[in-house]
Amino acid sequence: MTNPTPIHASVTARQIADLLTWARSLAEQGAAADPAERAAFLATKHELLNRLTHDNTDQRDTGRSA
Repeated sequence: MTNPTPIHASVTARQIADLLTWARSLAEQGAAADPAERAAFLATKHELLNRLTHDNTDQRDTGRSA
C-alpha cells in the first residue's frame, strides 16, 4: 500500500482490510515499531480517507447511493 493512488480511484474493501491489518501489526509492535513505517502507515491512511471522502462527495453530487 505504499504506491500513491489517484484521488479519483474508489476505495476497495481489500484496501481497507489491508490498512486494518497494517494497523494491527503496528499496534502489536508497540513502541518498537519503526518510525518510518508508522509515518508510511499514517500517510496511507490519510490518502485512503481522502479518497473515501472524495468518493462520498461524488456520490452525493450525482445522486448515487453508497
